[in-house]
Order: sequence, then structure tokens, then C-alpha cells
Amino acid sequence: MSDPITEADLLAYVDDQLDVARRIEVEEHLAHDPEAAARIMADLKDRDALRLLHACPLPRAPETTFAAASRLERALAWQEFGLKLRRIAAVVALIGFGWFAHGQVGLGISDSEASPKPPAFVEDALHSHETGLLRARMVSQPEVEAYDPAEILAETGIQLPPLPDDWQVRDAQVFPSRHGHSVELVIDANDLGRVSLFAAQTPAFNVIAPTLARFDKAKAVYWQTGPLAYALTGTGSDTTLERAAIGLSRQLR
Repeated sequence: MSDPITEADLLAYVDDQLDVARRIEVEEHLAHDPEAAARIMADLKDRDALRLLHACPLPRAPETTFAAASRLERALAWQEFGLKLRRIAAVVALIGFGWFAHGQVGLGISDSEASPKPPAFVEDALHSHETGLLRARMVSQPEVEAYDPAEILAETGIQLPPLPDDWQVRDAQVFPSRHGHSVELVIDANDLGRVSLFAAQTPAFNVIAPTLARFDKAKAVYWQTGPLAYALTGTGSDTTLERAAIGLSRQLR
């Protein structure tokens, strides 16, 4: 179990004084604490503004003008961040309610009613899935079944969720991605058949509930937790794939 996040950790996060593993723990904490996240975002903005000021010195304005501008800037920044935070909270709440209703009484949103464009990392997940299937067909490319989630986290900063006991990993690979590292697990998942679990770093801190995306030869359920994005890709039924992805996403909380 990781140590609780303290105020010292938050200050060290703002000052870029944490290692990768601890930064991930802090960002996971912020993803579930909107008030702390808002405060840290304001501190990060002030830090960057001070760094820019020191790099490009300008004539000093009168103290009264500087103080008034600073108060106005902070008020506007908080207002803008608050609006964004409320929008994200509303979207997460609506998506969460939709998945709950879908699981309880079979309700769902059809493609004709809502078809959000998947983020760029979903395309990477689809390509990784196709590459995994290709490797499985090639005799000269042996599959690597053994993998160490703790080592992957330490080396790449990517946290992998625990898998169900009856799932069998057939191949585990670390790939470059457009924003850092990514990890691809090829898994025999019983009723789902052969699936791929993709995890990658993203440039923007966000929270996305599990969302289904359909493609010509496969479908993927993707989600994002803070700075990390995930996708479960396969050809099983929508309901089974969605249920499995939701279960994996909950293991990351």
C-alpha cells in the first residue's frame, strides 16, 4: 500500500521534486480530489508565470497595479478552471449513470444517438492490437508471456490493473507511443476470446469513463485515469467487453 499523500508531496509535485512513481500517486490522488486539484493547478500556473518572469525580466509595475492585476488574474483563472471542472464532473456523472443503467436494465446509447470521436490513443491501441495478432501468427516472433507490473510501473510510469484469475497473458510488449511509452498485453480472456489491453501515457490530465468505440475489424472500450489512458480491444460482444473494461478501470482507483 502506498503512503498517504501529504501537503509536502503536493508542494514537491509543484516544484518537480518527485520521482515518476510518486508523481503518479499524487496525480491519482488529485483525480479524486477536485478541490486539491484546483489548488494545485493554480499553484502550477503561478510557478510557471514566475519562471517566465525571471527568464524575461520586464520593467517593474507599481505595487498597487501589480497586486490588483494578480488578484484579477487569479479570480479569472479560478473561474475558468471551475467551469471546466464542473463540465468534466457533469460528463463523468452522466456517463457513469448511463453505464449503470446499461448494466442494470439493458439501456444503452446507440450509435445514432451519440458517437463521440475517440481520442488519438484509441487509434494507437487498435494498431497495437493488430500488431499483437500479427506477432501471434509469426513463428519468428516468439510471444513473451511473463511480465512484471511493478517493473513496468518503475521503468515506464504506467500502472497496469490486476487481471482476472482466469485470464491468460500470451504476450507482453513495451512500445513507444506518440507521448512517451505504451504497454500492450495480448490476453486469452475466456468468453471474450483474444483481447488486447493497451496502456499509454497522455499529454493531458483527464478523467474519461469507459466508452465503446467500433471499428471495421474490432471494437475497443477506452478510458483515462489522470495522465494514463487505457483501451481493451477485441471482437467479443459489446456488453461483455464493456463489463470487462469497467472491471479493469475500477481496479485502478
